[in-house]
Amino acid sequence: MRNDEIKAIFDQQATSYDERWARTAPIREALHFLLEAVFADLPADARILCVGAGTGEEIAYLARRFPRWSFTAVEPSGAMLEVCRNKAIEGGYAERCQFHEGYLQSLPEQDAFDAATCFLVSQFILEPGARAEFFRAIASPHFSQEEMHRAVGCAKIVVQRTI
Repeated sequence: MRNDEIKAIFDQQATSYDERWARTAPIREALHFLLEAVFADLPADARILCVGAGTGEEIAYLARRFPRWSFTAVEPSGAMLEVCRNKAIEGGYAERCQFHEGYLQSLPEQDAFDAATCFLVSQFILEPGARAEFFRAIASPHFSQEEMHRAVGCAKIVVQRTI
């Protein structure tokens, strides 16, 4: 499936997406629990990159738990990003968010992020090499070497905690 086809599907589903996937809440809550554990050592004013932010569920969760963190939401579906933005406005944390409609490659250059999320995105990238490149693109140039080492450490923690 091409990017424009995927974007069109999510544009169509945006207003009912959260409701449609409500029965998977236990999975989402488990991901949030794990995410909080992995991100536990981040600075109090961490900058988080959210690739494929969708309706902003992980941003909403993290914004409530960490009131000084800021977020950059990258989402190709304008309709999904609008739901994400409205959720941030209603939740009172929109001033800590930047919203970028598009793909990671079109994100303007910024200071390094402290961490990144990317939930339920890579399954649309069917070619293994392209999938690996997608994750490399998230990691660099958006992170400093120190942050990259922290990310590798976090990945090891995730693997150890899930085995």
